[in-house]
Amino acid sequence: MNKKITIKDIYVGRPDAKDEINFDGMGGFVESFVLPEAFNMDNLLNGCPCFITGYKGTGKTALLFYLEHLFEQQDPSSCASFIFFKEEYTEVRKKELESVSKRILSSIVMGDDTMLDNTNFEYIWQWLFFKRIVADNDNFNGGLFVEDEYWNQFVNIIGGIKAPSDNKKVIIPPKIKFALPVKDCVSQVEYGPELEIDFHKKEQAENYSTFIDALNKAENALSKTTRTDIPYHIFVDELEAYCGNEDVFKRDLYFIRDLLFTVKKFNQYFADDPNTKIYCSVRLEIINAISRFIITKELNKVTNGFEVPLNWNYSNTSSYMHPIIKVLLKRIAMGENLTLETPELTDTQYKEIYERWFPEKIQGIEPANYILNNGWNKPRDIVRLIYSAQNSIKADATVFSQSVFDAIRKKYSLESLSEIKEELRALYSSEDIEIIINCFTGYKTMFSLAKLRERIRDLFPDTILHTHLNRVLTDLYRLGFIGNYLPVSDTYRWQHRGDEGIILSDEWRIMLHHALHGALSVGIKQDIGIKRTESLETGDAVNVVVTKIYPKVALVEINLYGKKLAGSIHISQICDEFVHNIEDKLTIGEEYRAMVTGYDTYHKCWKLTLKLSDSADEYI
Repeated sequence: MNKKITIKDIYVGRPDAKDEINFDGMGGFVESFVLPEAFNMDNLLNGCPCFITGYKGTGKTALLFYLEHLFEQQDPSSCASFIFFKEEYTEVRKKELESVSKRILSSIVMGDDTMLDNTNFEYIWQWLFFKRIVADNDNFNGGLFVEDEYWNQFVNIIGGIKAPSDNKKVIIPPKIKFALPVKDCVSQVEYGPELEIDFHKKEQAENYSTFIDALNKAENALSKTTRTDIPYHIFVDELEAYCGNEDVFKRDLYFIRDLLFTVKKFNQYFADDPNTKIYCSVRLEIINAISRFIITKELNKVTNGFEVPLNWNYSNTSSYMHPIIKVLLKRIAMGENLTLETPELTDTQYKEIYERWFPEKIQGIEPANYILNNGWNKPRDIVRLIYSAQNSIKADATVFSQSVFDAIRKKYSLESLSEIKEELRALYSSEDIEIIINCFTGYKTMFSLAKLRERIRDLFPDTILHTHLNRVLTDLYRLGFIGNYLPVSDTYRWQHRGDEGIILSDEWRIMLHHALHGALSVGIKQDIGIKRTESLETGDAVNVVVTKIYPKVALVEINLYGKKLAGSIHISQICDEFVHNIEDKLTIGEEYRAMVTGYDTYHKCWKLTLKLSDSADEYI
């Protein structure tokens, strides 16, 4: 008999995989790890791809750590080296990392000063990677490369690039600060001081040229070195840039862009060695920001040709076997100690856990669908769900009942909105984000583009919503803040469900993600109150009753929240085939489903069509 546990006993991990491992260790992380079934792991391990792409919360960092675990399982002597990029690195953050005793991960930090050429950082990254390779080899007792003339030549060249403290030659552009600690692959101990490089203006051109020449010679030597049989992998993560100070923001995007080029270039050095590779995770919003704000240097050719997207969209699976639901069920199983007996749960076990922990319906919806509808097909949705439940008044519950979901609704919604705001920071300033969120707060769950424009004109003139509305809506759709809805066919569209690109038209409505309703203070009650004071719009689906029939037109009555509105249907809008007599298709007193196509100002009535498939079929 399985142990009866409560929600607070469920293994949750942490929203960030790095924190989970730092504070809780690798055991629970590995045991709870779930990978999308369609993810091409073999291609990532053995093929050319080296970039893991996806939105925030899809598990990119977790996958990097899982790769490290796989390599260590295959060969305990393997060396893993981590690089975490941050565009800001405060003393508070440093102290936080220093307090982590289980695992101190290396990081790269760049100061706020501007480089000599702030649009090309490839040589800087090349130098940093060269230093990392030398340091990793030293930390591994010289076990990564055969010590021959080419390796010695490579080491001597890199060692000859001196910091200002040497007072000899300085060959890096002025005022660049890097904190580049080095992690011992065996002991996990971090050492190495912050490196600060500076030089006078009159020496810039000569020293920069010397620097590039030294790197070219080092690259040539490295290409001739011989690797040992010890697996060696470098993992690059947390590529962040936040929209704020324009110069700093663009510099950071250039820095990340050239890092991606450098990762691909380094993998070319070791293309014939299956035991050597650099893996790099990158958020899609960072790539979008690079494409929008700076010169890309055809970055898309690098990422598209060498990426493995981390996608959890399974539109044909909505039950307990959906991979996102399996993330939840596997963590419940850990609390019940099931996975200690069977490392991989069977389909039967997943089903038993699901039926044991969830009722038949949540608000009239099958529980798996309810959970998926309140998320974005991301593992972090599940972590947020468990955290919210464990910190609610229902933490002692033994099932995820309707009352549990009611109790966590607000907290889950606020946490979800916070994550979307974080994504927006790569595209908009803090002030713009506040304006965007305020526009939708307290409004409606669903609205037309025309009504939204009216609201912006009245309440948010001369803002980014007024000047760049289409761009903002496109970004919000991509991030899952909003979706599309076609009233006439009851059709929904969401980016995370595989529907690329928002549709901005009169027929399609814009709708806020259901999980954000609580944080944005919107809901059905507010919608009804607003709709009672509003009239119809193009694209609305309505029920009509035929009142009169003429040779070319049928007059109808529309009931809108108790208001009787006049409408008309032209003979050409009854069906796709040619109609000789309207009475062959319509009957006085009968009710029909119709769609609003506009307003006839001359006859003062709403124009309608019964040809519903014309609008719906294209998108279903």
